[in-house]
Amino acid sequence: MKRIALLLLILPCHAETPADPATLGPKIVAEASAKLLAELTAAIAKDGPQGAIAVCSEKAPQIAAETGKTHGVTLRRASSKPRNPKNAADPSELESLAGFAAAIEARQAPQPRVIAAAKGGKTFHAPILLASPLCLQCHGNPERDIVPATRAALRKAYPADQATGYTVGQLRGLWSVTFPNR
Repeated sequence: MKRIALLLLILPCHAETPADPATLGPKIVAEASAKLLAELTAAIAKDGPQGAIAVCSEKAPQIAAETGKTHGVTLRRASSKPRNPKNAADPSELESLAGFAAAIEARQAPQPRVIAAAKGGKTFHAPILLASPLCLQCHGNPERDIVPATRAALRKAYPADQATGYTVGQLRGLWSVTFPNR
């Protein structure tokens, strides 16, 4: 009899509680960002900026899917100037991007935000800033920062590319982490 009572006392302590997007969101983004940066760094070291193109088109979605699955969320990158049309920002993401841009314009650090998701649950948005001159090899001024071979590879992979013309420190897009409604 004591054994059953003890089990009942333990169960409530292990009951699943909803994840806090403001706490878990930054951890998920940091994990995915670190994995993506490692893949990009290795590819650029091996094949130059052209190596990064394959990472962003093939590895980045895999990293997002695997990281999302690990944490029971949907994870994606989005932008108002996408390279890949699948990464075009939706209305809530565009709203967050506008808020991040306004903060940067006011010389403030853009703060991640938690919003209600369209299908229930909550979504965490974190800004993606171009933090390094290395990023400009694919996202900078096409005539000044991106070498001709990389420009040609980008045009081939992304005929409708909008993701150039940036400078270091600019807002490139956001990470969107959607937590299911529990």
